[in-house]
Amino acid sequence: MSSTAPIPTPPTPPTPPASPAGDELRCTDADRERVIDLLKASYADGRLDQAEFDVRFDLTMKAKTYAALEPITRDLVAQPTPAPAPAKPARDLLPPPTTEERLLAALAQATTWVPIVVGPAILYYTVGKRSEFVKHHAAGALNLQLTLLAVTIVTFGIGGALYGIAWVLATAFAVIALAGAPLRQPWVLPIFGRGGPYEKKRD
Repeated sequence: MSSTAPIPTPPTPPTPPASPAGDELRCTDADRERVIDLLKASYADGRLDQAEFDVRFDLTMKAKTYAALEPITRDLVAQPTPAPAPAKPARDLLPPPTTEERLLAALAQATTWVPIVVGPAILYYTVGKRSEFVKHHAAGALNLQLTLLAVTIVTFGIGGALYGIAWVLATAFAVIALAGAPLRQPWVLPIFGRGGPYEKKRD
């Protein structure tokens, strides 16, 4: 019965000596030997040709400090890759709302006091084209009013009692808009979306 010999694992190239604090410190023979071992491994796997190996070998033997050793293997050792900066949520990339935008957004929310969708719809389709903040709050007001209308129809008018609560909510939402803050309303029907980039979750 034949057996298969295990495949040998290629040896890991030696690492150059770590540079201590202060590159002008003098290096030791052991430090130079580690650099030479790395040069030999790089020559063996084809990263250096004979001429390059000879030049770097000569520089290694003449090196007196860590500062002289470090450039010899700089392009032979993998450098740590800096971690990418975490992406900012989309709403953090938007400019803060102006006073006019805050007032119009508050007006959109306040239209729920008289639940006629015309007011927030006008703001959504006009000012909302140039202001993500106003569009966000106008969409929220439209969604809330249409949700209340749908509940009222489904319950044959009983849901109309919710309008009293809606007035309180409209007041609170208008204050939030005046403060320049976005607003989440996950409990309403997202007929007009959730307000674009202002609904992106913060990491």
